[in-house]
Amino acid sequence: MLRLSNKGLWMIAIVLSLLTTGLVYSYLKKTSGNLPANTVAVVVAKVDIGAKTRITADMVQVTKVPAPYLQPGGVQDVKEVIGMLSKEPILAGEQITARRLLGEGKSAGFTGLIPPDKRAITMGVNEVTGVAGFVKAGDYVDVVVTFEKSMAGDNVSQLALQNVLVLAANRETEGGAIEATNTTSKDKKEVIKTASVTLAVTPDEAAKLTLSEDKGKVRLVLRPFMQNAGVSTAGPITPQDIVGIHNSPISPQEPTEKAPSPPTTPPPATVKQSGGIQMIRGTKTEVVSVN
Repeated sequence: MLRLSNKGLWMIAIVLSLLTTGLVYSYLKKTSGNLPANTVAVVVAKVDIGAKTRITADMVQVTKVPAPYLQPGGVQDVKEVIGMLSKEPILAGEQITARRLLGEGKSAGFTGLIPPDKRAITMGVNEVTGVAGFVKAGDYVDVVVTFEKSMAGDNVSQLALQNVLVLAANRETEGGAIEATNTTSKDKKEVIKTASVTLAVTPDEAAKLTLSEDKGKVRLVLRPFMQNAGVSTAGPITPQDIVGIHNSPISPQEPTEKAPSPPTTPPPATVKQSGGIQMIRGTKTEVVSVN
């Protein structure tokens, strides 16, 4: 039996290590050719982009990824992204797709902006009922309706709708299809007053809003930014709920002056046991004897 020294065992170990390294290198070199060789350009976020943020050139960049890794609807031209609004937060390094940008339904016209389960309805507003013109497309509002002489016989206000998406203010959509101001020859901006607001409502809410406008007065209530979830419990309000019920100190049927007391009737004459009759005449009293 052949016995190897320690030196011989070390030499064999080194040779086997070199052989294993060579085999691994050869395998990796052959399999690297199986990786996708074709790459495509895609627009990714360079920084974190918040929701409802207008995207600028310094927020995005173009990078190349293997074709199978391109997300459906991935934007490949940076010009299609700049100036658009983000529908939801986009993290740095994420691909930007058309679904995540507002205005993806632009090719379908205004109907492309209506959510699938909603309907678009327009209501007239003014400086007061339209929150001084601060209501813009993309905001969420509540709708309050006031009826004069309700079924209960008194004025009543009710929070009719809550958390309603504003699709457009006048004819301006969230993508900014129409500018909110006009520029005059003196480079001064003339503010266009909001005269109508288009809301996204369900068919049932559309009927409720139509009746509210026809029979009562409608007012919008603007909700906070990015706080469009949840509803509040609010019942109908009447004037009595605000000022309360006060009892008058003097009843309207109570006479203000006392009626004069009826004249006193003089007491009837009495007969005394002495055999005479006592007669009262005015303030004088006399006794008439009976024979």
